[in-house]
Amino acid sequence: QNQPSCLSQRTRRLTLYKVVNDALASLDAEFEALYTYFGRPSIAPERLIRASLLQILFSVRSERQLMEQMQYNLMFRWFVGLGIDDAVWVPTVFTKNRDRLLTTDMSRKVMAAILAHREVAPLLSDDHFSVDGTLVKAWASMLVRQRAATRQRRRGRGPASRRRPDRPRAPRSRP
Repeated sequence: QNQPSCLSQRTRRLTLYKVVNDALASLDAEFEALYTYFGRPSIAPERLIRASLLQILFSVRSERQLMEQMQYNLMFRWFVGLGIDDAVWVPTVFTKNRDRLLTTDMSRKVMAAILAHREVAPLLSDDHFSVDGTLVKAWASMLVRQRAATRQRRRGRGPASRRRPDRPRAPRSRP
């Protein structure tokens, strides 16, 4: 009886859905200003934000994997607002649209609206915070790789090197 029931898990998901719905509804007027009625159709900002939240909450590593999940995961489709037969976005289109949205101030406003929600605010504390250790490891690993790539570029060995691959490297003279 200590295991959470399927009903309590569904209730938590519905609560998350309700919190996100309320936060997005409070910003309807600002989302309306982002829509354009000419040019190529883009992905609705609300859907971009919902998909980005899923990527963060479920630790989906890339946009390509997120779109793959959206192909077959009905919960992801439901949360984002896609029907069962709706086409899933191309990962590069999703990324471009999301990046364009993140250059506005909307992501901060959405997070502020979520954190200010009446069901979320009591869960926040200035005294305590939690961090997923796997994320810290991944960030550290990424930082090490970035530093190594920078060193290689400075030495002329990395992909940004100006040396042409068809020309052999000149031998170094040793003192």
